[in-house]
Amino acid sequence: MGAIVTPGNIHDSVIFEPQLEKVIEKHGKPEAVAADAGYKTPAIAQFVFENDITPALPYTRPRTKDGYMKKHEYIYDEYYDCYFCRQGQILKYATTTKNGKRQLFSNPLECQNCPLLSNARRVKNIKN
Repeated sequence: MGAIVTPGNIHDSVIFEPQLEKVIEKHGKPEAVAADAGYKTPAIAQFVFENDITPALPYTRPRTKDGYMKKHEYIYDEYYDCYFCRQGQILKYATTTKNGKRQLFSNPLECQNCPLLSNARRVKNIKN
């Protein structure tokens, strides 16, 4: 229904919104949009819902490694757009992966005596 050419280092989810806008202009608003897991991001879901379009996105199971706490076990502060562990330590942003996931880490010096350390380890790959 359309195409937008982008460099290889641009994640597909970044171009979703402009592409859907082009499709709407050319063909009208669809009732539903189907996409693979690479497009299953909060920003895309919000855009689709705000435009009264039904999303058809696949279920993706959590991929947390053994010994790591799951994302929902951390506290998200919407105002400051950051995560905290249950002991109140802020998780620092390190980088964004090529898959669009933000990597966050705790400070090992502050965590060395933490009672949750055995099952917390480091937080990785928090997707936005």
